Amino acid sequence: MLPNPAVRDEFDPGKERRPSPLLAPEWTLIGFLWVCYVLNHADRQVVYTLFPALQTEFGFSDAVLGLTGAIFLWVYGLCSPVAGVLGDRWSKTGLVVASLALWSAVTVLTGFAPTGTILLLLRGLLGISESLFMPAAYALMAAAHGPATLSKAVAIFATSQIVGVAAGGSMSGYIAEELHWRASFWILGAAGLLFALPLARFFRKLPISFRGDSIGPATSRPTLSSFFELLRIPSLRIVALFAAIATFGLFLVYTWLPTFLYDKFSLGLARAGLEASLYPQIGTLAGLLAGGALADRFYKRFRSSRFWVILTAFLLAAPCIFLLGSSSTLESARLASIAFGFFAGFVSANQAPAAFDVVPASLRASTIGVLNLLGASISGFAPFLGGLARRTIGVGQLMGFTGGIYLATGFLVLYGVLRHFERDHRRAQEL
Repeated sequence: MLPNPAVRDEFDPGKERRPSPLLAPEWTLIGFLWVCYVLNHADRQVVYTLFPALQTEFGFSDAVLGLTGAIFLWVYGLCSPVAGVLGDRWSKTGLVVASLALWSAVTVLTGFAPTGTILLLLRGLLGISESLFMPAAYALMAAAHGPATLSKAVAIFATSQIVGVAAGGSMSGYIAEELHWRASFWILGAAGLLFALPLARFFRKLPISFRGDSIGPATSRPTLSSFFELLRIPSLRIVALFAAIATFGLFLVYTWLPTFLYDKFSLGLARAGLEASLYPQIGTLAGLLAGGALADRFYKRFRSSRFWVILTAFLLAAPCIFLLGSSSTLESARLASIAFGFFAGFVSANQAPAAFDVVPASLRASTIGVLNLLGASISGFAPFLGGLARRTIGVGQLMGFTGGIYLATGFLVLYGVLRHFERDHRRAQEL
């Protein structure tokens, strides 16, 4: 019996084979950046689960507890214009490695903080060091992926935020109960310092075209003035505003949901951290993948697809965060947090790609700087206001108000896509 030619050809060692898409350099890049962002969010999240321990150690009031998140975000936002310009002028791979090493070292030092004042200072330094990462990382992803796969790539990358928040929240509570709250910072910071070595080796082998360091005219050198010129693009202003509102809601949940559950349902420190870290992230994981896939699929039909996906997300996330704040049982809180996370994932997967649809390719890192400036500055009020609300109107009531803001933001996105998108997208392609 003669061998089947198709079978023989499939296993012919001399046949040229195409590499698996998952092993292609553009997807391997997403994998390395994914690990970085896990560490990024774990390091910023760890402090929130430790609020009761910090109150015992340093005598922090609720307002000062909120400042541990607010200071980080405000410093992060204020540094974003410079970080964005540096991302368009300097080596993006070098900035990513430097940022990882710096924020990991600051995390280790936070575990040695002798006073509450020093701990707050180190939270500010964490904001400076982490601000360098996002503009360069998103510019690298955009250079490696075209519009047809960019939302999907960003969505996969953004799932690292889920793992980082869950790991930082749940692990820190467990480590605090088994060892000491300071050990949480030492362990997570050490992990980042160790990962910087293989990351640097990978970047040395990355194709030059994926490094995004030569996009645009050779004479184009972004400056702070070009950064602020971006704010003259109407669609980008709307993206920056809805990204800020979305981040406000996320940080309100990330920062205060552990303490909200701790207070309302009398959970232990580790249990509250696990509940608050796990269930919103389950929803966000599904939302990221679904939102990224939907936007990329419909992008082939209409270029504003990312804006329509985001519009849908805000309109549906609004009742979810309202119900989370008004939940009367732990089970209903779980369901509401999953649903809120799902629609928040739609926004997270598409906010950077939506911005890239309306700005020149040579200013991508600066564009992320714009989003971070407004996003971190506004969302920095979430942990602070949560601290003020805890003993007054309640964190749950603040979540309800945030639901109303989400609803209004959805109509703002609708206005933007109908009024400004087509013109801004066309101009971006011409530059």
